Amino acid sequence: MHIVQILPMYHPDGEELLNRLAYVTKFEQFDESKIIRFLNNHVVDGIILRAPAKITPAILDACQHVKAISGAGVGLDNIDVDYATRKGIPVLHAPKINSQATAEHAISLILATMKNIVTFHKETKKGNYDYRDGKFTIELKDKKLGLIGFGSIAQKVAKIMRYGFEMDVLAYVRNNHLERQKIADSIDVNLTTSMEQVFRECDVISLHIPLTDETKELIDSDFFNLMKPNAVLINTARGGIVHEKDLVDALKNRKFLRAGVDVFSNEPPSSSHPFFEVEQIIVTPHIGGISQEAAKATSEIIVKNLIKAIDGEDMHTIANRQR
Repeated sequence: MHIVQILPMYHPDGEELLNRLAYVTKFEQFDESKIIRFLNNHVVDGIILRAPAKITPAILDACQHVKAISGAGVGLDNIDVDYATRKGIPVLHAPKINSQATAEHAISLILATMKNIVTFHKETKKGNYDYRDGKFTIELKDKKLGLIGFGSIAQKVAKIMRYGFEMDVLAYVRNNHLERQKIADSIDVNLTTSMEQVFRECDVISLHIPLTDETKELIDSDFFNLMKPNAVLINTARGGIVHEKDLVDALKNRKFLRAGVDVFSNEPPSSSHPFFEVEQIIVTPHIGGISQEAAKATSEIIVKNLIKAIDGEDMHTIANRQR
């Protein structure tokens, strides 16, 4: 079995397992033309990749023998799943093993923005201890947390913030069905089908929706203008769901207090990305889901599932199995 690996996996144990189970050709950099040439000249059974590598229509056209493709995480916005489906190639995504890690990272950004941790850290290390004079942090207790989306990550964030920090929690959902309502009731979360309500009422707004054609740049100035002056915005979902220029403009114009961002529209971002010039934006390099524990478990499982898919097994982790 011959598998093409594009970019290193998130954990070396996954790579070790992959090399034990298959013959592997590894591309350390994403170079579309080189990958296409290789696929055209070799029999390849499967492809495994991680962002920012992409599976484009041109690559898929060269996948003459490929039986399955696997991303490295839950998101598949770097893979043209629709075109892969038309080519008859199963596309796998990772089970939600990184939900706890991503939830914890979202909470870390909530604390960092509400407590202004990064600025206090920088000023203290510069010897500017008096910077604290007249500055205040914000308590989370009795504040309202707004969640845009209510999947597994958002549910973990809700539970921790509700019972650990005594926050009220309001979650936006497109459709409120009975099963979802039962989950919400079990962790004392209120649901709404109005995204505007979340942005208008909440002190902390955390984004947990996928990037699709419908959600691309969905979070824009219309929503930022609804936010409270001392509110914060957290994005550990996908960078493309936020209109980045509108976010920069909103913070420069003091529409709300701060933002904590783990994701960018284009990754890696350029060194001149406008977020880097705005003090009120705390940034991290898309590390929310790659805790040591999650990275190890996920990398091993995606390898095993890719092998099974190549062998013809039908699994719930095949994203386009019912398309």
